[in-house]
Amino acid sequence: MSVCIVLAHADSSSLSSQIFMELSTLLESKGGEVFKQDLYKDKFDPVLPLDELMRRMSLDPLVTRYSTELGNSDRIVVIHPDWWSGPPAILKGWVDRLFRPGTAYDEIRDFLGGEADFVPLLTGKRVDVIVLSHRDVSSNPLLKFWKEDVFGWCGVTDFKLHHLTDIGDKEPGEIGDWKRAVVSKISDNNKLQIS
Repeated sequence: MSVCIVLAHADSSSLSSQIFMELSTLLESKGGEVFKQDLYKDKFDPVLPLDELMRRMSLDPLVTRYSTELGNSDRIVVIHPDWWSGPPAILKGWVDRLFRPGTAYDEIRDFLGGEADFVPLLTGKRVDVIVLSHRDVSSNPLLKFWKEDVFGWCGVTDFKLHHLTDIGDKEPGEIGDWKRAVVSKISDNNKLQIS
């Protein structure tokens, strides 16, 4: 089984980064193929240039690598902090640049200029999104964005959001227990039952 793990946090000591490293290490130790996409460390450019938009494909080697890894993965795990009820800009740019024709979906036209039929390309993949919120906030905006607007649109039906809220008021032991449970559940099996 191959897994693409995406991290959107600049601080290598953050809880998001700890989960990224622990999950990557555990999955690699089990013999799985792990594609690691550390957006800040890799200096990923989230800006979708006009020429790339018009061309409908990217010539950027990092975007090409990321797109290939995304397409070749059985599972996708996205890890990010909650910034204003959504992902950081660098991760939104990852969606903008990777979720394009040929990677996340295709468009089929009967003739040039005709209306396109949308064909999702991520069908059959399992997706886990791990979000960490400092405040006590609702998961609804995150579910709408990730489950409905991004992955659902591209054919994913096996989706789970793991959202730890109110980190600022939690004890370190409680946070550690949650982190270990998430890493263990995601690395152990495909039937995750945590939230």
